Amino acid sequence: MRVGLIGTSWWADSMYLPALAEHPRGAITAICGRDLNRAAEVARDWSVDTVTDDALGLIESGDIDAVIIASSNQSHHPYCMAALDARIHVLCEKPIGLTTAEADELAARAAPLDLATMVPFTYRWMPTNRWFKQLIDDGYIGRPYHLAMRYYTGYARDSEYKWRFDPAVAGSGVLGDLGSHWLHLARWFFGEVVEIGAMTSTLVPRDARPDGDHYEPAEDSAVINARFANGAYCALQVSAVCWEGTDFNQTHHFEAHGSDGTLYSVNDWSATQEVRGVRAAEPGPAALLPVPDQLWDGVRRDRVHDTYRDVFRTTESMTREWLTAASRRQPIEPDLAEGARVQRLVDAAVASAADGGRLQDVAPPT
Repeated sequence: MRVGLIGTSWWADSMYLPALAEHPRGAITAICGRDLNRAAEVARDWSVDTVTDDALGLIESGDIDAVIIASSNQSHHPYCMAALDARIHVLCEKPIGLTTAEADELAARAAPLDLATMVPFTYRWMPTNRWFKQLIDDGYIGRPYHLAMRYYTGYARDSEYKWRFDPAVAGSGVLGDLGSHWLHLARWFFGEVVEIGAMTSTLVPRDARPDGDHYEPAEDSAVINARFANGAYCALQVSAVCWEGTDFNQTHHFEAHGSDGTLYSVNDWSATQEVRGVRAAEPGPAALLPVPDQLWDGVRRDRVHDTYRDVFRTTESMTREWLTAASRRQPIEPDLAEGARVQRLVDAAVASAADGGRLQDVAPPT
């Protein structure tokens, strides 16, 4: 499988290129970036022969069988649509479109095609999150009552211009950037969301665009409330203006309560990544529930960032799993349909925030 990579950010360099460097079923054979010099530098580092600044030309060239779209948000929809039209497999970063309409168009276009599509909601593959999901599915908490999830990080603490908070480029701020991850996991844990609301803030002022133009910056902190089809509800907090002081300056916290028990998960992105639980029939403090060895899959455990690197670079997770599925022409999840569903939830949360936090009904997927 010949894979093209569109995007030359640190994310592409750390996540996608290492993952496919030694994949038995294919490799990245072309790199595309707006800055041709930067693209050439990345290509030299990874021994990739083809370099271009023409993304659509690469997609339509016939020289690749699959494409990874890791460029800025506003380019995702046109590049992804071109890939589907060219009948090549596609892994597209979220958001797959800046609006629900764009995302739905992609999902509808992909549905009848025999292609492997993926939207990489990264945290789905972390061992503690997989274990949290398995425990819920196995009935540890019984009937789900409510879910709380917090994502604290600090990449928005300074006022420097960042395209992730420029609505013209990103679509939304932290709701789309971090909230999309949490909404995906919330659905994965508890099921379909039918009602959603949000309150947001822009706590840190933003510098003007590099060309001097001013704009209304998107939110850097948000709280999302949602109700599931099964009657349970959740509260999700996402903030990019926190100081956590850990190795990666972020922390993740999950709490799931139900009729039969409670689960807690903490990942401090330093040395702590654990799940604890307490059953209603077993009074006492929450006990450590060790992640089974098969979910670690041989990755390092002592330092969370090493776990993160190993999961995505050495195991059949995300990018590697997608390429394997593409080589076999098999479906894979989360796909473009999931990307569209999450975008619908993000857009509803944005609309709720603009309406003072009023709950928005969310139509079920067709």
